[in-house]
Amino acid sequence: MKKITRRTISLIVLSALLVSLAASCGDGKTSEDTTDGSGSGTTDSTEQVTTNNEPDFPDIKYDNEEILFLTESHSQELYTSREIFADTANGELINDAVYNRNLKVEERFGVNIAEERVSGASGVARKTIMSGDDVYDVVMPYMNDSIKNALEGLYLNLYDVENLNLDNPWWDQRANNDLTVGGNLYFTTGDISILDNECTMVLFFNKQIIEDNSLDSPYDLVKNGTWTMDKLFAMCDVVASDLNGDSEMDIENDRFGLFCQDNVPHSFWFGSGERISTADKDGALKLTMGTERSSEIIPYILENCQKSSIAQMYNWSVDGFNESVSAFMGGRILYVGWALADINSIRDCKFDFGILPYPKYDENQGDYYNLISTIYVPGVSVPVTNAEPEKAGLILDAMAYYSVDTLTTAYYDNALNTRYVRDEESSDMLDIIFSTRVYDIGYISDVGGLGQLMSKMFKQKQTNFTSNYKSLETRAQTALDKLTDSFNKAAEAQK
Repeated sequence: MKKITRRTISLIVLSALLVSLAASCGDGKTSEDTTDGSGSGTTDSTEQVTTNNEPDFPDIKYDNEEILFLTESHSQELYTSREIFADTANGELINDAVYNRNLKVEERFGVNIAEERVSGASGVARKTIMSGDDVYDVVMPYMNDSIKNALEGLYLNLYDVENLNLDNPWWDQRANNDLTVGGNLYFTTGDISILDNECTMVLFFNKQIIEDNSLDSPYDLVKNGTWTMDKLFAMCDVVASDLNGDSEMDIENDRFGLFCQDNVPHSFWFGSGERISTADKDGALKLTMGTERSSEIIPYILENCQKSSIAQMYNWSVDGFNESVSAFMGGRILYVGWALADINSIRDCKFDFGILPYPKYDENQGDYYNLISTIYVPGVSVPVTNAEPEKAGLILDAMAYYSVDTLTTAYYDNALNTRYVRDEESSDMLDIIFSTRVYDIGYISDVGGLGQLMSKMFKQKQTNFTSNYKSLETRAQTALDKLTDSFNKAAEAQK
């Protein structure tokens, strides 16, 4: 493990404009869902929050004390933490944003921000905390791993961490709301991170195919609230073509409406506003996947994703993904369902492409929803061994606040809008996508196997949801009850 530290060099004055990418879902201290079960939420997708003044941070100066973060390193550089530490300015957008943000925080509070970046941060955190060692001020493992540590009571309830004001707009209010169980929140995210943006599931589309086939503009459909699954699948049927005339549809030679890998079906389903689990009025997690609406939507999605107008990749592989990139860049696919990070693979396209949220199930649905693939999204947590959690809370809140005008601006306005995205409409789409993201404890923990049920059914070319769900329902609810109980016991032990 490499330990990195740096002392403060100078102060850079924060500009007045703050842009919040997270739409509010209440005060974050209740985990009741804000949808009505049919996907109609109350969030203003494009709401922006601005302020002209720094928050009323405590007037505290520490004596150049180190604030040590434990973060993730990954074999793929894209999923390695870049959001917490930068050793020096080097002209790279994200690096310099992190560097400048940290300068502000260090000068303001008299601290030194440091990082240990390791592979498998969750295991390192677990070993250190269970040994009773006060090593890390903040730990940021990937969320799918964080939940295991939270269940063992290794993290503090973030609502109890002094100076950490999670109702501020620089914390993702949907994450706070969706990840709270029984009033307890053990990991979250916000402007302090960029991997939550990178791992958001979106659709990319070929604008030339839309024009050549005189199809409705997907941008207009989104803005009019009429971007639905029926519209998308109908377009797929129109554009699919056996280009070489051999009566066989293959991705190397023919044109398809959609490229569908195994995480696309459940991205469609989450886009409908349905959830695996939600918290009831008492904060206990309950299964919500087996609703009548879900029982209608899931077979519909799976049946459409298996049509001949769709190019399927049933088992993800690097070669398969690269094949889809080649087909999209070759103008042979209208829509691809990827994580936003995959935009790096098509930035050299010769034609114009755009970005879209996942469609609604139907026009009766109020909002769009977009799943985050949390397997590579770090969650901010404070170890129970931290002897000064109020200091960690203050620095975290300040880092998230200062990130809005530095890290978020670099990622959102520059790295995306300037380098990759080629039209103003895609920027509008990102406003919608980032403010309507979905977190689901049942999905993150794959409770009872339900988190991967749709992927499994897709791979097996099944459509009978009801029988598959019934076979897992009891086990899943038992797992949710255990999870709720463990979260509550962890909170009780900290009192």
